Amino acid sequence: MSKLSSPLYHVARVITWLPPGGIERRLVALLPRLNQPPFRVSLICLRERGPLADSLEQAGVKVSVLPLSSRLDPRGLRALARRMHDERVDLVHSHMYRSNIPATIAARMAGVRVVLCQVHNINTWETRRQRWMDRLLLRWRTAMVAVSEEVKRDIVANLTCPPKRVRVIYNGIDLQEYGSMRPDPQLRAQLGVPENRRLIVVLGRLVPQKGHGRLLRALELIRNELPPTHVLLVGEGKMRDALERETRERRVSDMVTFAGHRQDVPQILALADLSVLTSDREGFSNAIVESLAAGVPVVATNVGGNSEAIVDGENGLLVEPDDIPGLARALKTLLDDGSLRVHMSEAARRSAQRFSLDRMLDETRRLYLELLP
Repeated sequence: MSKLSSPLYHVARVITWLPPGGIERRLVALLPRLNQPPFRVSLICLRERGPLADSLEQAGVKVSVLPLSSRLDPRGLRALARRMHDERVDLVHSHMYRSNIPATIAARMAGVRVVLCQVHNINTWETRRQRWMDRLLLRWRTAMVAVSEEVKRDIVANLTCPPKRVRVIYNGIDLQEYGSMRPDPQLRAQLGVPENRRLIVVLGRLVPQKGHGRLLRALELIRNELPPTHVLLVGEGKMRDALERETRERRVSDMVTFAGHRQDVPQILALADLSVLTSDREGFSNAIVESLAAGVPVVATNVGGNSEAIVDGENGLLVEPDDIPGLARALKTLLDDGSLRVHMSEAARRSAQRFSLDRMLDETRRLYLELLP
């Protein structure tokens, strides 16, 4: 009997919780599509449900919570293993270090046949103890999954993992959702963006890793040399108060709007002339892919997997993380040159085809069928 005509394989994805972040939004988009024969997909949260759990359940994917007091909580690990055994899980696929450790141990205890652990960023191990733990548990894993070639290299280097045991599956998005929007003047007005200004959109949590201060420093350098320009920071986080204070100190607060968390990112990108990402580190940025799909050129720091999506000079510009004058020049170049933005916009849409949700789904299905007996 072929795999496609065999009984359903139960796939359990494991994550800490479902906040409205990039990783979690990808799961909400992917798992309902994956939850088709020959797979039956469920998701287990190890802390709490989170805001996106309802959306996933409404799309037909069961979400359950099995809270662990720590990654090595014996009672929690036994309960997780019992759940996997009782529900006859065939494949466990976990996400990020804090879920990868307990999911691996519980899957081993439950006798699960295939165990995949996914890494979403570079330099994700905070201590030597964490690296040691992940290395130790490699023997109980069928494979590691990386979201970019750069993340794969990081896994190989940090865990002394054979390269052939690391599979790369790029994040994918619904290209139609992002590529079909048209600018909405009413939304622009609601966001407080003047009509006669170029618009820079920055997508990302307001946390230190995202390096928003680099953009503010670059704006301070060139604000008097730019055409009329406005910056929209989309996202929330613990750095908001500090960043608002910095915009005032650098005298760019009249150029910057803090939009907070938004559900209408495709519509916002339809208004944008330019997208900017100034992170310290990235595994593979959803914000970059979303911007490319919307036809928005991207200026980004040359870290992690960013160069796997951005071809410097074609669909965007790459700058080194601490080159603030270089970042300022890149911004000025694209904001001044409309024909260059049009060229890069067309290239952005073409390059986004590599990162479709359909492709991510197909590669995930093929990996599962390859590894399941």
